Amino acid sequence: MNTANTLSNLKKDLIHAVRLALARPVWSAAVVGTLALGIGLNTAVFSAVEAMLLRPLAGVERPQDVVQIYRAFPGERFGSVSVPDMFDLRDRTEHLFSGVAAWTFAPLSLTLEGEPTRALGHMVSANYFEVLGVRPALGRMFLPEEDRGALAHPVAVLSYSTWQTRFGGDPGIVGRRVVINGREMEIVGVASREFRGAMPMLQPTLWVPLMQLDQIRPDSAGALLARNDRFMNGIARLAPSVDKPQADERIGAVMAAMREVYPEIYEETEFHLIRQSEAGIHPSFRDAQVAMSGVVLAVASLLLLIACVNVANLFLARARDRSREVAVRLALGASRGRIARQMLTESLFFSLVASGVGLLVAHGVMKLASRITLVGLDFTPGLELNPRVLLFALGVTVFAALLAGVMPARQSVRASLIPALKGEHGFGVSGSRLRRTLVVAQMALSIVLLVASGLFLGNLRSAHRLDKGFQVEQRLVADLDPSLQGYSRPQTEAFYRQLEERLHRDPRVRAVGFVDTLPLSVGGRDRGISVPGYEEKQGERMSIHYNVVSPGSFAALGISLLRGEDFSSADAEPSDPVVIVNQAFADRFWPGADPLGKIVRVGRLEPRDFRVIGVAPTLKYRSVGEEPRPFLHFAQAQEWVPGMSIVIHTQGEAEALAPTLRAAVRALDPNLPLANVATLEQSLGLALLPARLSAWALGTLGFLGLALAAIGIYGVMAYSVAQRRREIGIRMALGALPTRVAGTFLREGMRLVGIGTVIGLGVAFAAAQLLKNVLYTQAGQAASQAVVFATVPTLLFAVAVVATWLPARRAAQVDPLAAIREE
Repeated sequence: MNTANTLSNLKKDLIHAVRLALARPVWSAAVVGTLALGIGLNTAVFSAVEAMLLRPLAGVERPQDVVQIYRAFPGERFGSVSVPDMFDLRDRTEHLFSGVAAWTFAPLSLTLEGEPTRALGHMVSANYFEVLGVRPALGRMFLPEEDRGALAHPVAVLSYSTWQTRFGGDPGIVGRRVVINGREMEIVGVASREFRGAMPMLQPTLWVPLMQLDQIRPDSAGALLARNDRFMNGIARLAPSVDKPQADERIGAVMAAMREVYPEIYEETEFHLIRQSEAGIHPSFRDAQVAMSGVVLAVASLLLLIACVNVANLFLARARDRSREVAVRLALGASRGRIARQMLTESLFFSLVASGVGLLVAHGVMKLASRITLVGLDFTPGLELNPRVLLFALGVTVFAALLAGVMPARQSVRASLIPALKGEHGFGVSGSRLRRTLVVAQMALSIVLLVASGLFLGNLRSAHRLDKGFQVEQRLVADLDPSLQGYSRPQTEAFYRQLEERLHRDPRVRAVGFVDTLPLSVGGRDRGISVPGYEEKQGERMSIHYNVVSPGSFAALGISLLRGEDFSSADAEPSDPVVIVNQAFADRFWPGADPLGKIVRVGRLEPRDFRVIGVAPTLKYRSVGEEPRPFLHFAQAQEWVPGMSIVIHTQGEAEALAPTLRAAVRALDPNLPLANVATLEQSLGLALLPARLSAWALGTLGFLGLALAAIGIYGVMAYSVAQRRREIGIRMALGALPTRVAGTFLREGMRLVGIGTVIGLGVAFAAAQLLKNVLYTQAGQAASQAVVFATVPTLLFAVAVVATWLPARRAAQVDPLAAIREE
């Protein structure tokens, strides 16, 4: 019976809420629109966090059992593995894993209908799909025998997206041949629609067997057998009877056994396991990802709080207007609890309607975010309204309903009965105090939100202006690899030489260089080194990142050597290996000494001595916020790499030279694909992506927070004027000047704004201290932050003055007689 009564009352309350919404369409639209904005943006932000940090691998069986395997070194927890590492682990860990596989990125030249294009694929061990439990949409996956015999298995598996976009979803695609790196390969299958690879945000075009390594990466000859050539990502599935802690314990014994067989290779190294679900884009970035995600979610929550405060004010104003209705119901015997439940039901109803609109807002924001592109990468954020995101949206909706509705409902049922029955409001001092508290809270929350937004907008500016050690402006870059079309080394060298000569004929070209890896781009290599005369410390990492460059590459990047000389064509002689170190390397290994002429011994098993001929400044190599790191530059002629990125320093706009570059490549070989033609600034997209996304998201949230704050303050003050209209009329009838009446309301509003500003600045300052670890730092950063702390309250105060002055001005224009008659 109680249940029936409850349901009956709920039905009545919902009908009453619908009638209320229809009776006051403007008021209802304001409530729904304000809440929809907060709910929608919070849902969109959470969808991005869910896709990046929380979502399991799609299209994979029992993703919770999948782990990533890294080789840990002193100072490097997440190093890659080699092919022999992977085979050894597979053979030695049957008691730990039901399967061990490996994969790596593979730039490809894919020829379709005679037109070669660059594409990003994955090279994988043949058991890769089996270990992950990926099923084909068409055809088959790789077979176990395709892990044996170099160049013996020219087959490929397409991603579902590639099958749809490049082959039109052709149902007869299995068995068709395509040209990859100048050689025909048979398509044997299409992966399932859900599976996007082990790093879903960077979806591959296709997968090829690891045994085709010499075809896919001609510069990696011998890498299948080189135990120290670490370029693979290890992935495994835990055995049914093994959990992650047990695997962590037992993998150490496996490494100990391998160390007995290969002591020089596995000295001071360990295998490190990370759950796939905890890896994010890469484990080394996870802490930064979590911190940045937390900041954006926190700021989005501030916007929701501001929206809820606005709506609470609207509900409070509506409750004041309904005070006589409430009083009559109380006088007729209704309980205060019953009336409070009705008002909370109304709040929940409006929140649910707002949630529906908010999901449309979230969908629109997610579509905009999905358009983000990164040069050279098939970046697919994969944002979607999946069950987890929808559950979050429901939670936010209920939270908003309670936060916006509890205080007005409580205030309504506490109203004085007799004054309310007479048609006077019964809220008394407590109602006015509550409205003032909400104004203060709104101002404080807005200050914190705007300061956070200002700091991250300044952070983006710092990221662009941060001294990276190289010049970004007026640089055109592109990727090309003649070896993918079957060029030999002499042919490739001749191609690069002729291309450089052709480009220099254009007077707009100042310098041309070729580099293996552009600064702040995806990728990078490292090598074990030793320095004669340097005593290594216990646990010190002696594996140093490096780049391979051509003569003129430093000039093309605007890098001036600190001392010594650049590489030249004379450095092609293999009997005299030379190297250029950066300043951080020199400071670490030869502090206070001249590094020129010093020896760097590269490699562990077959070390070679390289003579230092120059010292370069320390750049930003992998991330904008990284600490200075030692780095080596090798001459391309001595450390041959066929696939390079060309860097052109231009006179004038870099993009204007792109047609010239394409024409020069076509003139030398019309079948050679030129990929990722862009300005150097555009190519830094991934390195600056966190700063750009956070600045864009927080800047948008800050702007909307400012608008909501202005609307909220205006609404409260306008309502206050409306409710005190009779008092204003009496005061003016007794001789009060309009300017004095306006001044009274302006002072009242500014006092509340001032209190909120002080509280907000205190909280914002504490928040800024917590944000230091996720902001880029440079000289003048403190001054930049001081500008934010000065500008934000000034801006918000000015907005608040306008929002308060408009109702105050209306108060000064009240006709005394008309106001008295209305009452």
